[in-house]
Amino acid sequence: MKRLKVMRQHPTNQDATTFGNLSRAALMSLIRSKGNRTTEGRMASLLRASHITGWRRHLKLIGSPDFGWRKERLVLFIDGCFWHGHDCGRNLTPKNNAELWEIKITATRHRDAANTRELRRRGWTVIRIWECQLKREPDSCLRRICSALNL
Repeated sequence: MKRLKVMRQHPTNQDATTFGNLSRAALMSLIRSKGNRTTEGRMASLLRASHITGWRRHLKLIGSPDFGWRKERLVLFIDGCFWHGHDCGRNLTPKNNAELWEIKITATRHRDAANTRELRRRGWTVIRIWECQLKREPDSCLRRICSALNL
């Protein structure tokens, strides 16, 4: 099995990779996300099992919330611990290019904060749940949602 070339510059660099001499940016642009099935799927199952209704997935709002209740103007983000920089003790520090990943994760955290501020400015209630919280304390996550929905 071929090993991927280790990134030596910023993750969006133009160095050729081992995949047909594609640039890193060209290679990454070919990857299409299908949503985070583990965390979002788990939350959808919990909402259904708790008979919490009225939610929609992926509302077209700033920040692309994972779940939203339009009538109640509530949005829910399920943030992955690695990608959004949660210091939950799961030892998620990358071994390769740690400095560059730190820059990327810090930028994600700043973007998350700006999106939250803007949504709140527009009158939305924003709930952010960490991936590890959803896994360890699903009932607590549901209580936060129910409280915001006045259920």
